[in-house]
Amino acid sequence: MLIFYPVSKAFHTDRPVIRTYELPIMRILIFLLAASFLSPTYAEPTIEDYGALPEIQNMAISPNGELVAYRNVSGDRDFIVVFSFKEDAAVAALDVSLIKPRDVFFVNNEQVLLRAAEYRRVRGFRGRFDVSTLFSLDIDSGKVKQLLVPGDGVVYPGQTGLGRVVGDSPNGKHLFMPAFYGVPTLVMGEYAKPVYSLLRVPLGPGKARRVELGRSSTIDYFVDDSGEAIVMEEFDETQNLHSIRALQQDGWQEIYRSEGRLRDRGFVGLTPDRKHLVVLDTSAYTGRTAYSTLSLSSGDISDPLYDRDDADIARVVVDTQRVVQGLQYSGVMPTYKFFDEAVDRKVREIQAVFPEHSVRIVDHSPDWKHIIVLMEGSQSSGEYYLFSEGSEPEFIGAQRPNIPPEEVNPVGTVTFSARDGLRIPTIITVPRERVTDLTNLPAVIMPHGGPVSYDEIGFDYRAQALASKGYLVIMPQFRGSSGLGSRHRTAGYGEWGRKMQDDLSDAVRFFDEQGIIDPDRVCIVGGSYGGYAALAGGAFSPELYKCVVSINGIGNLERFRDWVREQTGRSSEELAYWEMQIGRDHYSPEDARARSPELAADDFAAPVLLIHSKSDEIVPISQSRRMYRALERAGKKVELLELDGDDHYLSFGDTRTQALKATVRFIEENL
Repeated sequence: MLIFYPVSKAFHTDRPVIRTYELPIMRILIFLLAASFLSPTYAEPTIEDYGALPEIQNMAISPNGELVAYRNVSGDRDFIVVFSFKEDAAVAALDVSLIKPRDVFFVNNEQVLLRAAEYRRVRGFRGRFDVSTLFSLDIDSGKVKQLLVPGDGVVYPGQTGLGRVVGDSPNGKHLFMPAFYGVPTLVMGEYAKPVYSLLRVPLGPGKARRVELGRSSTIDYFVDDSGEAIVMEEFDETQNLHSIRALQQDGWQEIYRSEGRLRDRGFVGLTPDRKHLVVLDTSAYTGRTAYSTLSLSSGDISDPLYDRDDADIARVVVDTQRVVQGLQYSGVMPTYKFFDEAVDRKVREIQAVFPEHSVRIVDHSPDWKHIIVLMEGSQSSGEYYLFSEGSEPEFIGAQRPNIPPEEVNPVGTVTFSARDGLRIPTIITVPRERVTDLTNLPAVIMPHGGPVSYDEIGFDYRAQALASKGYLVIMPQFRGSSGLGSRHRTAGYGEWGRKMQDDLSDAVRFFDEQGIIDPDRVCIVGGSYGGYAALAGGAFSPELYKCVVSINGIGNLERFRDWVREQTGRSSEELAYWEMQIGRDHYSPEDARARSPELAADDFAAPVLLIHSKSDEIVPISQSRRMYRALERAGKKVELLELDGDDHYLSFGDTRTQALKATVRFIEENL
C-alpha cells in the first residue's frame, strides 16, 4: 500500500496566516544582511538552490525567551544573528565565515555558544584531525572567546572533541567541559598523553582549571547541579572493559562492569533526582531500544521503564545538566514522550498543528514556555516556528526561501517484502507533476549512509533535486538500518554486498512489478555506506542499473578495515565495530575482498561517477582513487570528481552544490 503525506486541507487553509505574519526579525535581517524572508514571486528552483546550505539554521532561544540566535548563510555571507523580541532589533551580528559553527545554543541570557569543527593539522602530530571547539559570544560587547584552545597552557594539543559540555554552573557563568589536560609524561621510555579530566571553564575572562582528575580509560563525566563530578564512565579498549564509577561517601566506587570489544549499553543522562543514570539498551521483551536506569548507590539496572514495541528510542532530550526530560522515538516522523505531563501535552498539541509533517523540537526555554520547532514534509522545505505560552504560533524563518511549498515534491512511504520475507519500509520522493500518474517513471535508488541510520519524512536536498528533474527517488530502509529494532539492525551484520544489497535489488523489482518505474531507466546513488552500496550494485547486479554514483564511498572493504586499524589501533572499539559490520562474528580478509567492488571492476556494465572529499576523515579519498583506477584499467566508463576542503558529510555549500550538479548531470546523460 502506498501512503502519501500531503498537507491536510485544514493546515493548508491556516498556513498563509502563519507565513505572512511579519515578525520583526525578518525586517531587521533584510536591513542588516539583505536576506529575503518575505514571499517574493518565486522562480523555479535551480540545482544551486537545492545544493545550497539552509539559509537559516541552528535556531536557538534564550532561557528567558526574549532572544533568538541562529546562523544565516547565503552565498559568501555567513553570520550569527541575535535578535531581541523585547527591543524589536538585532542586538548582535557576528561574521562566522571562518568559524562555520555547526551548533548554536544559550546557557544564559547574555552569551551565545558556538560549537565549530575544523579539519586541520595539529603541530607535532602527523595527519589531519577534525578538531571541534567552542566559542562564547558576549551579546553586549560583541567579544568572542575560544573556550579551550589545544596547546594553550596545559590543554593537551593532540586531541579532538574540545567542544563537549557536560554541565554549567548555577549562575550560568561557567561550563564544565572534559578534555585531556596536562603535559605528556614519560612512562617506560614512552610519552603517554594526559588523562581525560573535567575542567571548569569561564565564559568570560579567566583560564580553565581542572576540577576532577580522570584515569587513562575515562571517556565521560556526569555532574550534579553545582558542577561536581558524580559519575565517571570508563572504557579500556586494551582490556575490553566498560565500567561506571560513582562518587559515594567513601569515594569513587565501581558500580557497573561489562566486558567486550563493543559497549553494549549507552549511558546518556541523569534522572531528575540525580540518583540514577539513564541507560539505553536493547529490550529483551520487544527487541527495541528502551529506557532503563542504573542506581548510583547499588548499581542495580531496572527493567525497561519506557519500551515501545513499534519504535526505538532515537535520542533523549536533556537539559544543560544532562538531566533527561523526555524521549524522541524513531519512525518516518519523530514522536516524543516527555515525563512532565504538561510538556508532553504541549508537544502533542504543537505536532497537531502540522499534521502529517515532521515536527522536530529544535530548542526550548528551561521552563518550556517557549519552544522552537522545525517543520518539514511534503509541502515545506523547512520552516521554523515559535510557540510561546499564551501566544499564537509565529513563523520565524524559512530554511530555503528559494524553494517555496508549491515547489516541494511529495514524500510518501511504501513497504515491500524482500525475497526472504523481511519487510523493508521505504521512503519515496515523487515528481510533483507525476503524482496522479505513477507509471513508467525513471528512478533513482538512493540507499542511506551509516549503515546504522535511517531516513525520515523531511526535506532531503538530493532527493528533492532529483525529483524536480522527473525522477522517482526510492530510499529503502534495508536490513542493517537502525530505528526498526535490533533484529532488523543486526540482520545486516556481515551482509554487505549480500542480503543488504538484495534488499535494494528487490526494491527495483517491486516497483517494476507495480508498473511504477521503467526498469530500463534506473540509476543508483549513495553516500558513505550508500556509496559502497551504489558500487556494489554496479558490480554485483549490473543488469539493474544504467548508472552508478558513489559519494565518499568505500570500494575495497579489506583496505578500509586496514585503514581504520592504522588510524585507531588494533584494540580500538571503532575497528571492532567495522569488523562486526563487515564480517559479523568473524572478519575474513578473503571474504572482504570477495565483496569489494574495486576487485570486481570487470563486472561493471554501467558508467560510474565517483565523488570524494579530499578532507574526508571517515572514508579516505584513496578508496575512490583506487576504484577509479580499477575501472579505468577494466576499460569502463568512469569519472572522478575530487572536492577541495570539504568533509565526509559535504558540510559546505559550494562543494555540496558542485557534487549535486555533477550527480544530476551524470544521471541525465545516462537515463
